[in-house]
Amino acid sequence: MKAKNRLSQRRFLALFLALLLFGLLPLLNCARQREVLRVPELAKLPAEQKVDRLLRQMTLEEKVALLGGTGFTTTPIPRLGIPPMKMCDGPLGSRMKVSPTGQVQHGGLATNFSAPIAMAATWDDSLIRVVGRAIGTEARAKKFDVILAPCINIARVPVGGRTFEGFGEDPFLVSRMTVAYVRGVQHSGVLATTKHYVANNQEQWRTLASSNVSERALREIYFPAFKAAVQEANTRAIMAAYNKINGLYACANRYLLTDVLKKEWGFSGIVMSDWGAVHSTVPSANAGTDLEMPRARYFNEKLVKAVKEKKVSEATIDDKVRRILRVMNEAGLLGARPKSYPSAVDTVSHDSLALHVAEEGIVLLKNDGHLLPLHPDSLRTLAVIGPNAKQAIISAGGSGYLDSYKKVSPLEGIRRRVGNKIHVSYALGARLRTGALPRIPSKFLTPPGQKPGQHGLLGEYFTNPNLEGKPAFTRIDSTVYFFWNRKSPAPGIPATNFSARWTGFYTPPKTGTFRIGVNSDDGFRFYLNGKLFLEDWRVRGQKLVAKNIHFTKGQKIAIRLEYFQRRGQSVTQLGISTLPSGKLLQDAVALARKSDVAVIFAGLNRRLEGEGHDRSTLNLPPEQEELIQAVSKANPKTVVVLNNGTPITMAHWINAVPAILDAWYTGQETGTALARILFGDVTPSGKLPLTFPKSWEQTPVASTYPGTKDSVDYKEGIYVGYRYYDNKHLDPLFPFGYGLSYTSFEYSNLHIAPETVGRNGVFSVNLSVKNTGSRAGDEIVELYVHENNPKLDRPPKELKAFKRVHLQPGQSKQVTFELNARNLAYFDPHVKSWVVQPDRYTILVGKSSRDIQVQGDVLVK
Repeated sequence: MKAKNRLSQRRFLALFLALLLFGLLPLLNCARQREVLRVPELAKLPAEQKVDRLLRQMTLEEKVALLGGTGFTTTPIPRLGIPPMKMCDGPLGSRMKVSPTGQVQHGGLATNFSAPIAMAATWDDSLIRVVGRAIGTEARAKKFDVILAPCINIARVPVGGRTFEGFGEDPFLVSRMTVAYVRGVQHSGVLATTKHYVANNQEQWRTLASSNVSERALREIYFPAFKAAVQEANTRAIMAAYNKINGLYACANRYLLTDVLKKEWGFSGIVMSDWGAVHSTVPSANAGTDLEMPRARYFNEKLVKAVKEKKVSEATIDDKVRRILRVMNEAGLLGARPKSYPSAVDTVSHDSLALHVAEEGIVLLKNDGHLLPLHPDSLRTLAVIGPNAKQAIISAGGSGYLDSYKKVSPLEGIRRRVGNKIHVSYALGARLRTGALPRIPSKFLTPPGQKPGQHGLLGEYFTNPNLEGKPAFTRIDSTVYFFWNRKSPAPGIPATNFSARWTGFYTPPKTGTFRIGVNSDDGFRFYLNGKLFLEDWRVRGQKLVAKNIHFTKGQKIAIRLEYFQRRGQSVTQLGISTLPSGKLLQDAVALARKSDVAVIFAGLNRRLEGEGHDRSTLNLPPEQEELIQAVSKANPKTVVVLNNGTPITMAHWINAVPAILDAWYTGQETGTALARILFGDVTPSGKLPLTFPKSWEQTPVASTYPGTKDSVDYKEGIYVGYRYYDNKHLDPLFPFGYGLSYTSFEYSNLHIAPETVGRNGVFSVNLSVKNTGSRAGDEIVELYVHENNPKLDRPPKELKAFKRVHLQPGQSKQVTFELNARNLAYFDPHVKSWVVQPDRYTILVGKSSRDIQVQGDVLVK
């Protein structure tokens, strides 16, 4: 009996243990599933498995946290070992630094490889790929994972503040430069962010206005470079722009971000916002924005709530997280490869590369009488004149500005080049007015109803940005010269979203020509004797707007200044000065008169053009125009060298000077490069990536820019840049693709084979190019296409190919282009597709868009 009981007990115990084990198995499996595997443990897994494993372990809150930035990094997830991804502004080089504690900070130095507009002027995409690789290498050496470049927006507006950051006006040229730059950067292991998607073509109203543009213009002009960046260069990030496109903010535009970018083009990387460009939670999340920068104002607990309320699916969140993790893995942050930071900043090879790209990008615009190159053996004295001579103007302003370890000014470069062979003298000639003019002394200002001994202006301050209602605070300000930064300007007035008005009288202390201007952030209106004299009433960065006027001593002039502030700094400074003619100009003229040759270094700088503001005119500052006119009159052998990122009109002085060079912003070696060009060590070969108009009224956007804060209408459609001038039969100052040389080239023997192709056919264009001059040099051969009988309106010609060819004197080379019929297509909005129309097409090959040398036809059946 006892044995039977023991047997029963054993059976019961075995059954109990079996049941216990069976019951614990699911719990054990759950525990196994909940086991946290951090990035180090997952490092050896294939990329997608690693991403999947991390994604499965993340809570909804952690997923959403990854979708918002922390300044210039993504948000780390310490529990899973996901580090921050560090980003750096470009595109001239890595302009930031990483602190010893891992914080991204402004103020970094790097090699300055020329502004992208100067890169585009090289028409040398193979060189730009090398430059991109060097920029990426330096960014990696500085411990960055992503560079916020390239900026590839089409140069639609000739006064556009960020034109210097882009590659010009033509979608094909911009596409080739974009692909080269992105491939170069990403070859180094740093990821490129192609921006600003899309139709972000002016600084005025850039955060408010809707770019109203047709689908055909989007497809033919504004999309191609972004599409090429995705499908040819595999860019790993796209930055969505500030502006609206056809009524919807870029970051909430599902057509752009999901339908076109992600689905149609197959983009697998990150869509990040421009800094502060997200304006909503649900619309932006569902439209396709993946990462809100610089911080999560909308992709935070609001997004968590939206997911829980089923307004945004968790699958949508997962797709965003997957994209970010995938890109982080490619950047080496999830153990895909060892994280290495080679010491490759400020190297001799990069200095040499910076010099080479600077030399290739300089454009010779005019050279009457072959004044250039200068011959040291025949010169005894050289006058170097101008505000851009003694300092190296290496970049325009904003987030694209880059300071460098070294910079060579034109004066320094010339003196190094000639040594003791030529006596080089320098004169400033004119000051480059960039910031505020000197304040108006209080003793020359009187308020309305002046009391005895009272000076200044009546200041009225409003708690709204529109000068509405009664002023909340009133006082007499001795002068208007304020920099409040982000503080309240007066008791009871907010630090932002306020306005002010100053009224009174100005009594000039003498008779003469004065320069009067307002330096402000944001907008202002300035009246003299009741008439509007200066105006820039818009949200923008700090900028000086000024104009010349003649005053008579003792004349009492009524003045009124209105100002508003919406965001950023609070600056308003009313200044005045006499024109710096006088001694500065006299000294320059005297020096030019006694010198064999005078070289004037003029143009713009980062205060006059850059992010946050467009230029107010296409002319040079008046002081510089006066300087050029006076010096060229004193010395007919005058050369003008320009620094600029946008076209410059020259009606007032172009006929007075025999030689003009456009040096753009050619980076740290600008002085060395210019000296080598001026003295013929290098033959200039750059070509314009922009059309230079004769006047503002001649431009495609003269009647539509700037639009309003709500709407900018792209009425010119596909007729941007040279397409417009060709279509309207207008002669610009200098056409797209234009550039002279110290030698000469002859084109001949164009041959197209086969001469008839199908819609998917391939054909070649072959020609001979010969150097008929006495110097070695590079020629850029440009190929354009014209459809003879289009069903839809088409531009007279469109750039479809180009090649840079180096030729010794007397040497000939065969140049071959391989094209297919798809290169001849246009976008038909009626069928919403690209169409190759059966027709006869003329192939035009030449030295610029207006200098066609040879041509032939191909028939598409």
